[in-house]
Amino acid sequence: MVVLGVDLRSSPNHPSAVAGLDDDGTLAMLGTFSDDADLLELARTRQPALIAIGTPLGLPEGVQCLEPVCQCCNAENPRRRGREAELELARMGISCFFTSRGSIIRNLVYRGVALKKQLVKARHTVIETYPHATKVMLFGDKVPPKNSARSLADLRERLPTLVGGLEPHLSAVDKNACDALLNAYTALLHCREKTDVLGNAQEGQVVVPRQA
Repeated sequence: MVVLGVDLRSSPNHPSAVAGLDDDGTLAMLGTFSDDADLLELARTRQPALIAIGTPLGLPEGVQCLEPVCQCCNAENPRRRGREAELELARMGISCFFTSRGSIIRNLVYRGVALKKQLVKARHTVIETYPHATKVMLFGDKVPPKNSARSLADLRERLPTLVGGLEPHLSAVDKNACDALLNAYTALLHCREKTDVLGNAQEGQVVVPRQA
């Protein structure tokens, strides 16, 4: 297995999805995990070349937490909304949550940041991806809205064109599994040097498929 794609949930009480691909894009594994320790063990046993997590893995420059009110950093910072990578996505017309104070996804961001630190400490290479951006970059901006009922059916039709050996599993593939597969495929493209990197390293960069 060359790459792992992770669709992380904000709490271990809800299973997170994980997908693995071989170097030719064939499905190597598809499953779920609850605790971060479970993913760390999977990474230890499978030893992927790259792990892609579809969650913000860094905080905006000048910010140490995302709580609405705290004393850990200057309330005037950052002077802009969200991270540079998110602003670049917005300029590209790709919607996303901004990693900012009071964000509704702050618990997810905290978990993602901590998980990346653990994986890097264990000598794994980790990138941040964004499955909605991958979907738009690969399939165009006419894809169904990401939370619509049509979105899952659309992905079940499109993903087998990207991932070999997926067809027998399609009936069990839910939205989270689709996102894990999109993250894994983005990681595979990154290994093939067919991606662009948005944002800056201090805040955390987002890897997206390179447009033709």
